[in-house]
Amino acid sequence: MFKTPRDILKAYKDGFVGSWCDPKDTDKLLGELPHPLFGAAASNLYGTGDRKLALLYKSVQKFDPSFGPHERQTTGDCVSHATRNAVDVTRCHEIVGGDKEDFVARGATEAIYGSRGHGGQGMSCSKAARFVHQNGGILVRKDYGFIDFSKYNSSVGSRWGTRGVPSDVVKEGKKHQVKTISLIKTIEEARDALANGYALSVCSNYGFSSRRSEHGIARRSGSWNHAMCWCAMDDTRTVHNETLFLIQNSWGAFNSGPKAHDQPDGSFWVREKDARGMLAQNGAWVFSDVDGFPPRQVEWTINEVF
Repeated sequence: MFKTPRDILKAYKDGFVGSWCDPKDTDKLLGELPHPLFGAAASNLYGTGDRKLALLYKSVQKFDPSFGPHERQTTGDCVSHATRNAVDVTRCHEIVGGDKEDFVARGATEAIYGSRGHGGQGMSCSKAARFVHQNGGILVRKDYGFIDFSKYNSSVGSRWGTRGVPSDVVKEGKKHQVKTISLIKTIEEARDALANGYALSVCSNYGFSSRRSEHGIARRSGSWNHAMCWCAMDDTRTVHNETLFLIQNSWGAFNSGPKAHDQPDGSFWVREKDARGMLAQNGAWVFSDVDGFPPRQVEWTINEVF
């Protein structure tokens, strides 16, 4: 069990595997989906993120001001944190926009991680996406009676890896399945998804410095087999002539340095070249609670500057 953010950072730098991209399973999943590729599923959104600023994490902060470091991973369940965070950001944005029911609680990670299909640490990104979409669904941080998810307990998901998620938990999760999942492959697709309120869970082997620059940006440093949530984008080009993406990590307040746009603790912006390399590994999934990806208004696409 990781006790501090420093423990997690050291483990990943030393080669700990929290996530991986499984090409065979990804191809299988894509063949099962009605909307496998975001570029085709959301062609009507192309270009809608151009020169925009979309700070989606602010949707979650309306309900949970501690979004970011409030729930630090303590085992190899980063994929479940990244997936849960992306789904939470998307559903909170829909609630803020008046499209969905009232907020109940943040999502739970345990069942997602428990569906990984083995007893070791780590999980493939496609397995997590499959579970929330078709094999299981989304559960939230509350006591269901037969299982108490009100507080994060990494040992639960770890324990279920070999024997699978209990049937009553799966049954409850299926009541709230993510309607659409799609693979994102390009910078433009990621930009346009975020501009319309759709967050991403991204698996890659890119590591980053724990120190942010004067603009809240972290430079690439080392290698992490890790999954993280992309919860904002900045295409205003006021810092660099390129799209920047905000990544929310699951290690608590592991990094230090200046922030931009009042970003959450534990987050950092990345430059386009690094984002492009991460997407190229085919582990970036985007989620929608309806069939497909309709355009949505993001109220904070305003002329904010660093």
